[in-house]
Amino acid sequence: MKNRMMKGAHLSERKCREILHLFCEDLTATQIAGVTGVSRVTINAYLKMIRTRLAHFCDQEFPRHHLPENHLSLSGSPDGLPKTSYFGFTRMNGYVYSTGLTDMSRENLISWQKQHIDQSSGSMTAIHAVADFSNWRLYRRDMLTAGPHSNTNGDDISGFWGLTRNRLMKFRGVNKNTLYLHIKECEFRYNNRNENMHDKLLHLISRHPLHELQ
Repeated sequence: MKNRMMKGAHLSERKCREILHLFCEDLTATQIAGVTGVSRVTINAYLKMIRTRLAHFCDQEFPRHHLPENHLSLSGSPDGLPKTSYFGFTRMNGYVYSTGLTDMSRENLISWQKQHIDQSSGSMTAIHAVADFSNWRLYRRDMLTAGPHSNTNGDDISGFWGLTRNRLMKFRGVNKNTLYLHIKECEFRYNNRNENMHDKLLHLISRHPLHELQ
């Protein structure tokens, strides 16, 4: 039977759907391999394609007018995945959007954090927080600039950061080469936490099959 999820795949569509379901249940590659009987090498290859599809979707969802000049994306990295330890977070209408950042250091992060919104350069104006995954630290500016009685959407950033830390910690460290994909997966999971992730992801893959990524 033709595999609509991935043309030319040696796994059946039924098996691919099973992998996708277990991915949505947040099982690790080792756990999925154990349940499905498929080798971990093959599972890792499929999970990378699923995460790449999610990353493309999340990149397109990021409000374009809020992208900083020093952002990184899949479309801007034709030679491979974006590689950075710094990610900027923007909150809007209950959603959190992430983007990789270049030309960052602890010193300019602290300087950026101390600036008021109206004093900062256009490059990072819409970024509310920056995560440094080389030492698992979150730099926030939105909470510093808000008044003591201000009711901000800070919980969105806190919720997303908590989800991301907890998910990545279970991997006991994530390779910098694939960190971008894992951050985008966390973004997708957080922004769709109240929806049926499996159905949404299946619909996304039906429109853009995994073999298009090869």
